[in-house]
Amino acid sequence: MFDLTETAPPAALPIDASTLALHLRLGEGFGAPTEETQLLETYIRGATAHVERRTGLALVTRSLVLRTTAWSRAGHLALPIGPVAAIASFEITDGATPVALEAGDYVLEPGTQGQRLTGPACGALPAIPGGQRAEIAFDAGFGTAADVPADLVEAVMLLAAHFYEDRTGATPPGLPPAVAALVRPHHTVRI
Repeated sequence: MFDLTETAPPAALPIDASTLALHLRLGEGFGAPTEETQLLETYIRGATAHVERRTGLALVTRSLVLRTTAWSRAGHLALPIGPVAAIASFEITDGATPVALEAGDYVLEPGTQGQRLTGPACGALPAIPGGQRAEIAFDAGFGTAADVPADLVEAVMLLAAHFYEDRTGATPPGLPPAVAALVRPHHTVRI
């Protein structure tokens, strides 16, 4: 129903390799790029992606474009990732001729998760004509790595450490209990 594309990745990871190395008690020498540093960054990226998928939150801000051909029955659009502070552009296009919606044509609901775009006064968004699509460009995330909530940073660190320590894949799938406990308050429940 929709296509979400990252157009500009986050400027940094929620934690750096030296922080994870310290947590793992790996010793010194993680300032210069080494194979071990690259390995740790791979685990951090994987842990970050997993926490973001589980919570529906972008940890460090990045730019995204969402494309869709339809709204919900009520004429709203639930954004698949948050927190979204602002919409950079909102267009309806046939692929060749974009028509920009003005800021007064839509409202971004506040919050960090489950944010929706609605029409004014919670009404319906303008209709998408047949054969056309809406393209919404926006930034999602808490800001810089320093702005990410501490419990989510800890979840990334514990999960990256788990990935590092269990390189055999012998552990059953699923989140380690400590990580699950840290992300649970941020998990969106759909009713």
